[in-house]
Amino acid sequence: CKKISDAGVNGLGHALGQAPNLASVDLNFRGCEKIGDDGVNGLGQALGQAPNLASVDLNFASCENIGDAGVNGLGQALGQAPNLASVHLIFAWCKKIGDAGVNGLGHGLGQAPNLASAHLNVARCNNIGDDGVNGLGQALGQAQNLASVHL
Repeated sequence: CKKISDAGVNGLGHALGQAPNLASVDLNFRGCEKIGDDGVNGLGQALGQAPNLASVDLNFASCENIGDAGVNGLGQALGQAPNLASVHLIFAWCKKIGDAGVNGLGHGLGQAPNLASAHLNVARCNNIGDDGVNGLGQALGQAQNLASVHL
């Protein structure tokens, strides 16, 4: 996926977000080095508008241009998805993600009215510390229907 960039991810998201019956998304962009914050934000904005979206599984492991702004934006957007029940997000080895990013991600997801399960992988994101994990937990704790968390 060396040629996939923000523009491609944005276009895919825009198209998927218009599918009226879209219930589940499972996308693997592992190692796509040209994907950054703009791509993740755009994908999130589009998916957050999908009225029937219940499950999101996104793998952005080793996408080294994704940082706090992208993760924060994704969380904020997905938090607006009215039927989102399950998220599985992989950002392992995304070295630009720090405390602010996971705090924002958690805050956004915590607003999802039907979120029951959150699986987040931020292994080897060495800029995430105690403040980030604590903020993530506090924010996800606000999700009224959250029954399962895997970090």
